[in-house]
Amino acid sequence: MNTVAVVTGAGSGIGRATAEIILANGGSVVAFDTTAESLDWLSGNDNAVPFVGDVTRQDDNRAAVQHAETAFGRLDALMLNAGVPASGSIETLDMEVFDRSIEVNLRAVVLGVRESIPAFRRTGGGSIVITASATALGGEPNRWPYAAAKAGAVNLARSFALDLANDRIRVNAVCPGPISTGMTRRIEDNTPDRYEALKTMIPLHRWGTAHEVGEVIAFLASPLASFVTGVAIPVDGGATCGSGQTVPVPAPA
Repeated sequence: MNTVAVVTGAGSGIGRATAEIILANGGSVVAFDTTAESLDWLSGNDNAVPFVGDVTRQDDNRAAVQHAETAFGRLDALMLNAGVPASGSIETLDMEVFDRSIEVNLRAVVLGVRESIPAFRRTGGGSIVITASATALGGEPNRWPYAAAKAGAVNLARSFALDLANDRIRVNAVCPGPISTGMTRRIEDNTPDRYEALKTMIPLHRWGTAHEVGEVIAFLASPLASFVTGVAIPVDGGATCGSGQTVPVPAPA
């Protein structure tokens, strides 16, 4: 599939995995991240354009879309993956941390979608996939800044799906659970007990990979998902499928 996509957060983790999958399937990518070094992995690939910018800036979102149209002639898909972690006590956390979470995890989604709409209309439609989180689907201790922003991102996807359906623009969200990325490696390195405890809450008894999330994003962006819009798909090994009143069946010895 020769999909032309803009992927934010493409320097690492889920964003990079998504871009790699699009490229491996014959597509083209404008890979959007904050540093040139994080995009060095694209070197020598004629179907990839590295773009250094800030997703919280409207002009940078517009420029990324323009790069796709200039380099590849159109825009088919927008993958909004850039994000920042945020956690702390409701009583003591600096509100700048909360504001930053809203700015990157929520407000930047609005900017990305807004700047892509004219290009999608010129193409005749397209697909937007927002990377939310399993944390968007329920509360978590101390993660209120992140949970609030990601829950907002899920309802942005649903609302945008309604607003943009007549333009043949589909909008969906993915909600990753515990995924091994650079953002989560600090848990494995600094709090190994928590890392192992999280595995016990996942029915599949393991953390997921960025590639596994990227495959779901690529599916939602493709014609294979042409009748799918306004959904939030957990990619979490079953972590959110239970009632919360019991723990998963233990792994076989």
